[in-house]
Order: sequence, then structure tokens, then C-alpha cells
Amino acid sequence: MVTHVVVFRFREGVPAAERGAILRELNDFPNRFAAMKRWRLGENVSDRDQSYSHAFVVEFDTAQELTDYLHSQAHEQWVRERWVPFVESRVIVSFEHPEPAA
Repeated sequence: MVTHVVVFRFREGVPAAERGAILRELNDFPNRFAAMKRWRLGENVSDRDQSYSHAFVVEFDTAQELTDYLHSQAHEQWVRERWVPFVESRVIVSFEHPEPAA
């Protein structure tokens, strides 16, 4: 199993309506990319570090499924058109691990 984590913050001045639209589009990703499992997206509520405003976490059964998603035309286009113009900074971490116990 592979967990994919993206932590990010929007550019200064991005209107709230645009931020909301991007977050809704992100929340629709599991409907568009069938290999995604256990999707979670949320706003940073940490009282220790506010460097990033949001994060999402998603799991894939295999590293190949993650690679296929990352290199898909739909993902690449969305990143170019919707992510890059509005997101100032991001950190991306993906790591392999055993499937969690039921």
C-alpha cells in the first residue's frame, strides 16, 4: 500500500469562492480516479504550525497505481490549470507501508 500526502497553501489574494471551488474539485478526485482509497482532505487546525493551510491524504494499493494517477492526462491538466495558478507552496510525500489491519 502507498500513502500519498499533499500539504499546501493557497496564494495570497485567491478569493474564497475560488478556494472553495478548488477544494470541491479535489474532493471529487476519488470519483474520477478509481484507484484512490481512503481519501481525506481538510483545513489545517494545528496550533503549532500554520505554514500550510490544507492537506489531503489518499491511499493506493500499489506504487504503480499512484504513478499512473500522477502521470495521467486528467491529473496533469488539472494541476496545470487549477493547481499551479492558485497554490503558492506545497509539500508532497508518498510512502509505502503494509495494509492497515481491519
